[in-house]
Amino acid sequence: MGNNESSKLSVTAIPDSYIAISICFNSKIRVMNVTPEVREMLVILDQEIEAKYGSTRGRLIDYYGTVKMHVGDKFTFVPRKGKKRATLGKFFAIRVLEEMYNLCYNLITSSDLAMYSDKSTWFFAKEAISDENRGKSRVCCIAPGGGLRGNKLVLLHHDEHIKQAVMLALEDAWAKGVSGTKDVQSSGEILHEITLKGTWGSTNEDGINTRKAVCSIVGRMGEVNWRLITSTNLKDTADCFFFIYDPTFTAHPNDFCMLSLAKTDRLRLINCNHLLEPLETAITAAGLSIQEKLDYYGSHEIKIHGTPWCSSDSEAIVARRSISRIMEVFGKGGYTPLYAIDMYRSLIDKASILFRKDPFPMNCKYACLSLTYLNTLRLLDFPIDVGVPLRDCIYQFYPFGVQKEVNLPDSNLEINVEGKPWITNTFSKGANCFHMRAVLGKMMAVAAQHGWNT
Repeated sequence: MGNNESSKLSVTAIPDSYIAISICFNSKIRVMNVTPEVREMLVILDQEIEAKYGSTRGRLIDYYGTVKMHVGDKFTFVPRKGKKRATLGKFFAIRVLEEMYNLCYNLITSSDLAMYSDKSTWFFAKEAISDENRGKSRVCCIAPGGGLRGNKLVLLHHDEHIKQAVMLALEDAWAKGVSGTKDVQSSGEILHEITLKGTWGSTNEDGINTRKAVCSIVGRMGEVNWRLITSTNLKDTADCFFFIYDPTFTAHPNDFCMLSLAKTDRLRLINCNHLLEPLETAITAAGLSIQEKLDYYGSHEIKIHGTPWCSSDSEAIVARRSISRIMEVFGKGGYTPLYAIDMYRSLIDKASILFRKDPFPMNCKYACLSLTYLNTLRLLDFPIDVGVPLRDCIYQFYPFGVQKEVNLPDSNLEINVEGKPWITNTFSKGANCFHMRAVLGKMMAVAAQHGWNT
């Protein structure tokens, strides 16, 4: 979370403006902190799905204080179930994003919060003031595909401008080129498939080119007024990218760069090699030490002593605080963080952070809400006037209670809650998991009231 300016509001004044929507299991949806207008939207969307695809299992029910929706056996978010069902899963995601935007809810982050058979959770915040584009939003999807080969990009709800933008981006950044393109019909939707030479999101040269391609795609899409609103996990492989048409938005590929966390101990700089020196200073100041630096397929790689991206206890805390210091270096360099993206989903490849060059940069401070083990939250680098109400949120809204608190160095705090909210599977109803997502929405609202944005 980043802070620009601080204000003070009490926990009891939290508005019901942060909604969480979780994509769970094969074709189930959970909605936390639901409002009447969102509930009504989901009912109408269910009717649309039933009329278009014949799905008859999408009724909304109350589920442990949340709303549960099953979008039917024709939908799935599991890639092994085939192209038709995967297409419908993307269609459902597009329609939810469009309708939430029409209701003035902005998607502020997408995060994987639990292990086993669980996809992304989307957190939305209600926008107080509407604009003329609300009510007629258009969302498209660009998704990696090709099964185990991972050699395709699939476009859904696209037009010719989007096709051209993606092809130009690949000409910019995908050195191996493409072997072909074609239109495919799937479940009544027209997909455009681009077959790559090489493998999307993989390691070595293809891994670096994937990240360069993402920067270029986001920039080229910006040139035709399509703005990235999220990258999200729908199928436990590489993230899918969703863009919304925004006539006020423009961008260029040169506006974007990326920081990639790799293996257990490495940082890679994509399109931002000029930040190498200040990043070295920030890394060492945060308590980590640099083992070596090298050129890695045209990017700069920094190898750190230890295993900061696969660690626990004190080393994990230092690693997460170091990321906050690194984010501050990007801010001073004029870059604003946009999204954390998973390109590959493997133990040797962690998240990458996409940044945009900001014409009006803000010198932000960053803090971290870290979710670790099965039931632990850590509040790192929050000032006391923010940390206390965030802590109080957990006590006030998490119904299963707190096991214990641990005071960490530098006024940081660790809270262990009852239950196992960071794990869910098909054999568990996962009540603590869903309640904790509602609590996280409340915590984001509290942080925003104090000037800290997610």
